[in-house]
Amino acid sequence: MTRGQEATRLDDLRRRRENAQQVGKRGDHRAAAALFEGLLPRYEWALGPEHEETLAVRDGLGLWTGDAGRLTEAVALLRELLGTRERMQGKQHPDTLYTLDSLGYFIGESGDPAKGARLRLAALAGQERVLGPAHPDTLVTRNGAAALIGAAGNPHRALAMLRELLPVRDGLAGPADPGTMRTRHEVARWTGEAGHPREARDMLRDLLPHRQEVLGDEHPHTLTTRHELARRTGEAGAVDEAVARLRELLEIRRQVQGSRHHRTLETWHQLARWTSAAGRPDEAAAMLRGLIPAREHTLGSCHPHTLASRQLLAVSAGRPPSRGSRRGGS
Repeated sequence: MTRGQEATRLDDLRRRRENAQQVGKRGDHRAAAALFEGLLPRYEWALGPEHEETLAVRDGLGLWTGDAGRLTEAVALLRELLGTRERMQGKQHPDTLYTLDSLGYFIGESGDPAKGARLRLAALAGQERVLGPAHPDTLVTRNGAAALIGAAGNPHRALAMLRELLPVRDGLAGPADPGTMRTRHEVARWTGEAGHPREARDMLRDLLPHRQEVLGDEHPHTLTTRHELARRTGEAGAVDEAVARLRELLEIRRQVQGSRHHRTLETWHQLARWTSAAGRPDEAAAMLRGLIPAREHTLGSCHPHTLASRQLLAVSAGRPPSRGSRRGGS
C-alpha cells in the first residue's frame, strides 16, 4: 500500500469515527455502539492496539455501549482501557481522566453510586489541575459527580453543588447548550429528592420544551426529563396525570431505547408505583411481576433498583399505599 493509499484509508476511518460519535450524540446509542464496535478492529489493524486514536475508539465503544444499556460490558471495557491509558499516558493525562470519569459514571449506574462518586471526584480533581475549572470535561465531571453524591444518599450536598455549577455553565455556554440543560435537569431532580416536588415539577415543565427544541422529542435526554417530570407530578399530588405521562413514555422508551434498557425499566417501575398509588394495586403488582425479571436480567438481582421493585411488589400485593405515597423510589 502506498503512502497516499494509507492516508486515504486513515482519513476514511476518521470520518467514520466522527460519524459514529455524531450518531451517539443525536441519541441513537445502540447504533453508535455498533459502529464503534465495527471500527475498533480496523483501527487496531491500521494503527496498532495502543495507538492514541485506537484508544479513543475504545473510549467511544465503552461510552456508547453503556449508554445503550449494556452496563456490565461498558464497565469491563472502560476498566481495561483505564489500565492501558495509565500505563501508556499516565494517570494525569486528560484522556486518562476522561476514561476514569466515564468508568465512575457507569459504576454508579450499575448500582454503586458511592464508588462511582469517588472515581468521578478523583477525575474532577485531576481535570481541575490539568485542564482548568472551566474546561468542558471538568464541567461534565462536576455535574456527574454531584448526581452520584446525591444517589449515594446526600441529596442536599448534590443540590448545592449543582446550583453552584449551573450559572457557570450558563455563563460559559448559554442556556440552550445541552450541558447547561443537563445541569438544569439535575438541579430539578435533586430539588425533588430534597423534598420539594412541586418546585421540581415546575422546573421540569419549563425545561422540557427547551430540550425538545434543541435535542428532539425522542432524544434520550428529553425522555429522561419527561420521566422525571412524570415522577414529580405524582409526588406533587396529580397521580392520574403521572400515570398517563408514564404510560405514554414507556411505549416511546421501549421503541427508542429498547425494552430491556435500564432507563426503560425505570419508567416501567414508576408506572407501577403510581398505578398502585392511584388505587389499583393488583394492576401494579402484575406490572412488577413482569418488571422484576427484566431488572434482574439487566441490572442483577442485588442492584438497588431491582430491590426497589421487589419492595414495591410486596407493598402492592399487601396493602396499597395512599394516593401520593412516595414509596417505590427508583
